[in-house]
Amino acid sequence: MFPLSASQQIVWLQQKVVPDSRAYHATAVIDFHGEINPTVLRQCIVDAVGRHDAMRVQICDEDSAIARQEVAENLRIEIPEYDLRSAEDLEGQRAALLRQHVHAEFDLRTAPLARWTLVRLTESHWQLFVTEHHLVHDGRSTVEFLGDVLGQYSAEVSGKHFAADAAPSYEDYVAYTASSEYRAIIAADVEWWKEQLDGANFTVDFPGLGSRRSALFDHRGGQYRQALSVDLMDTVRALARESGQTVFSALLAVYAELCRRHSGQNDLVIGLPVANRPAGFERTVGMMVSAVPLRLAIDPRAPGSEVAADAMTAIFDAIDHESAPTQDLVKALKRSSKGLVNPLFNIMFGMHDGPCPTVEVPGLSVDMQVALSANSTKFDLSVVVMPDKVLHGDSGHHAYELVWEYSTQLFGPEDVELLATQFEALLRAYVAHPSEPIGTLAPAVVAPTVRDDRDEHEGLRAVDEAASAAGTGQPDAQSVADVTPSAPAADLGEYADSLWLQAFRDILERDDIDDDTDFFRAGGYSLLVPVLLSHYESLSGWRPPTSLLFEFSSPLQLEAASAARRQPTPDLQR
Repeated sequence: MFPLSASQQIVWLQQKVVPDSRAYHATAVIDFHGEINPTVLRQCIVDAVGRHDAMRVQICDEDSAIARQEVAENLRIEIPEYDLRSAEDLEGQRAALLRQHVHAEFDLRTAPLARWTLVRLTESHWQLFVTEHHLVHDGRSTVEFLGDVLGQYSAEVSGKHFAADAAPSYEDYVAYTASSEYRAIIAADVEWWKEQLDGANFTVDFPGLGSRRSALFDHRGGQYRQALSVDLMDTVRALARESGQTVFSALLAVYAELCRRHSGQNDLVIGLPVANRPAGFERTVGMMVSAVPLRLAIDPRAPGSEVAADAMTAIFDAIDHESAPTQDLVKALKRSSKGLVNPLFNIMFGMHDGPCPTVEVPGLSVDMQVALSANSTKFDLSVVVMPDKVLHGDSGHHAYELVWEYSTQLFGPEDVELLATQFEALLRAYVAHPSEPIGTLAPAVVAPTVRDDRDEHEGLRAVDEAASAAGTGQPDAQSVADVTPSAPAADLGEYADSLWLQAFRDILERDDIDDDTDFFRAGGYSLLVPVLLSHYESLSGWRPPTSLLFEFSSPLQLEAASAARRQPTPDLQR
């Protein structure tokens, strides 16, 4: 048994507090065109699970508020197979199977935290549905795992010997990240980010789009997929080569300019997913990816090429300091408060550029569709850029696909389609006139008229910003008393010197805490909640539910709520 990694801790806590969320389900559909042997393919998946310990981990949190994980042995893995060749409504049945596959719940205490389904559509067309929980998955790991499966399959059906590439285990990775050597790297990176983010505005709003910000963020989301043509991306690629930049930095600069125009903010913080793989762990399968708060100051008078160059510098600097965990940054930046939204950024822009693995079997080709919607989202707005090679490997063209995921609390489908259309218009204007001031490009792309409820919207934004949290965020009880549940009535003197008060003082290491102190305003943050609950359990002998501290955040409220929940229900009198 071993601890969760820093990235896993965030995912576990989110799933614990919102168990119905599918925001951390990652699904891909693998298309096989040609003849395949399903029995061999299933065995290759089972064998690959046996080679990678992360694919066999299960969460152990039943007897403690702090989760750990263990690697299960001798797993029985079921991979169902469906033959739809004679189906009257082939696409309808296929879509129904995929929805069922995507939305089925994972029991985090039972490995594997991944599942596979084989579907035969025609004589020569099969699909493999793959869903992995983010506790065991990141984009690079999916590519590594699938490459391992297909490598073995190619060898098996060709009568060749297969030898898997050696890689450190995920448990080795977790142990290394707790070492003094790696903790020193983290400390240095945290200090760097502290300086970079001094005075930053961590929320980007779109006041003229969609509805006003809700007081309570949930994970309900939608998805819009946008295709950028081969011709357009060839032009972007040529300009990037000519200017010594990357395609991704150009796309990020355009996204930042789009967000600047809609928000009215020139200083933006945008989440950037980073691989976060220390040297030696490049081939390890497991959850290692993290996201850093990239800060971009956009001067609308600056040439677009200069903004793209600044974006590229910011990206490389972020990668050089990618080891800083979210929870460490939140603590250092004093962004700790209550809830379930990320306090460091609410919009994201990333690239999934791991190519689709190839299968070396004559007459058999593989395509991949990733980032399928589970009707959930982790952020207000998130864009994933996927080059065509991710979907089609070496046979792919130079087109790109952008996947826009959005909170349905804030945006409607028409809002996000508008943003995507405006993004492409800005991108075309940039590649046509890279030396022009970025603020003058595509002048028709401006923020829509702000609605009359903007003042109310801004007020809600202030509530949210006062209540953003580590890896997560909700408003505090005092700011939205009409939303947050009240603790059961109690005599104010009843809980003096309470165990909750003692636990607060011990964990927050402050003697000035009293019965009315709000945990999150006093320096607590979401990922410190399990530590507090575990300590309280050691003092009281009772384990509170994880959600309790997200409902009640002062010692006085918690004592009353705890007493109410621990009180046995009286027998009903006949």
